[in-house]
Amino acid sequence: MKQINLKTIIGSIMIALALQATNAQLVAKIGYFMDNAPYKHLLNPALVPVRGYVSYPALGSIDFDLQSNLGLKTFLFPAANAGDPPLTFMHEDVTAEQFLNQLNPENYFKLNQRLSLLSFGFYTGTTFWTFETASRINVGLDIPYDFFAFLKQGMSNGSGNYYEINNLNISLGLLSETSLGSSFLVADNIRVGVKGKLLLGGARAKVAFDQVTIDMKPDKWTVTANGLANLYVPGLEFVTNEEGIVDNFDYSSPNIAGLGVGFDLGASWTPIKNVTVSAGIIDLGKISWNKTFNRVARSNGTVEFSGMEGISLNDNQGEEEDDDTMKEMMENFKKMAQLKPVDESDNYVESLTPTINAGVEAGVLNNKISVGLLYTNKMIPNNNISEITGMLNLKPFSGFNLSASYSLLNGVAETFGVGMGLNLGIVNIFMACDYVPTMYTPQYIPLSKATTHLQVGLTIGLSKMKAKK
Repeated sequence: MKQINLKTIIGSIMIALALQATNAQLVAKIGYFMDNAPYKHLLNPALVPVRGYVSYPALGSIDFDLQSNLGLKTFLFPAANAGDPPLTFMHEDVTAEQFLNQLNPENYFKLNQRLSLLSFGFYTGTTFWTFETASRINVGLDIPYDFFAFLKQGMSNGSGNYYEINNLNISLGLLSETSLGSSFLVADNIRVGVKGKLLLGGARAKVAFDQVTIDMKPDKWTVTANGLANLYVPGLEFVTNEEGIVDNFDYSSPNIAGLGVGFDLGASWTPIKNVTVSAGIIDLGKISWNKTFNRVARSNGTVEFSGMEGISLNDNQGEEEDDDTMKEMMENFKKMAQLKPVDESDNYVESLTPTINAGVEAGVLNNKISVGLLYTNKMIPNNNISEITGMLNLKPFSGFNLSASYSLLNGVAETFGVGMGLNLGIVNIFMACDYVPTMYTPQYIPLSKATTHLQVGLTIGLSKMKAKK
């Protein structure tokens, strides 16, 4: 039986995290009421900017979305002596009670990235047309409380400890999206928008452990895992060892693993001058994943580890020994997982996650200043996420917008946001952050919960909408 230490297990899990997904907000929502936000049509296809635009290739819009109910403050603690570096949650001076009291029963990290490869929008009279090709990467991790309890407490009782870790999930999704949309007037004060999207799936992967039990005794650990790895990755093949356990992967050439379509619908209404009511729903649709590229592995077994004396997290090794430790981490994690390939390939149809955006904006001083209220609801099955955001928008002249926002997430979490749109003709600069961290270390490292959405974009301004005769 293999010898394993606690550092090996932690390192193995951290390696697994590098491979991990969820449903993202497409663009910064603070641009919803901004005239110089070229990509506001991604929130509601009826919304239009002041000018048409052509994006700089791969620089038109770069979005980074991070969502978590944990933050750096959860894992770092002040040292006893002022001025000393903070302590990690695994430090012996940080008690298990100090650390574990900050956790939730279910903890999550969700990272989403969207890159607009090519995009343009232009007016023909009062109708606004959009075209875009973009890539989307969604990664996510769900970590139960007992997993962290295992890491921190280990074998705290002399006679042993028992841990039951349920619903430990890792997921990954890669998509490319090509869309064509139009926003047009159906009455003098009513605008309707519609957009169609072709989705090409590059990869979909999910590794889910419904239950992992760890029975720790002074002489051995017994680990029982019940999990499933379901991968739709073209060119990927499992490589197993002599025991039939997944030991590695072979990868040949990329391909299209999934194909789907989606739709966005929206409308806006201006009942009186400088007052606009709007609503839209985005990401209606499905994507079908091809069983030709489906690889499945299951774990439902028990493995024992002995030689547990000398458990330590201290790392005083050289670089060469570090490399050996990294290899051992991977080997032991694979042994603990006990994933074995099974012949269960099947087609899978996955629904997109629709998001509702509804807002009302009222302007004063000839619309140089406006206030807006935006309601957002991500319709995730069994876990809807709703958000209400109030915004103050400054529009001193047509080429410059500045906005600030205050949001309530699920009626609890409070966040601030800022956004700026600057149109200089040959370049339109848009920068936004929906969730600005409010707590920092002396080194300016955010301490608040790891939730933020950053968007930066560069486009070339085109002509304005021509007034309707």
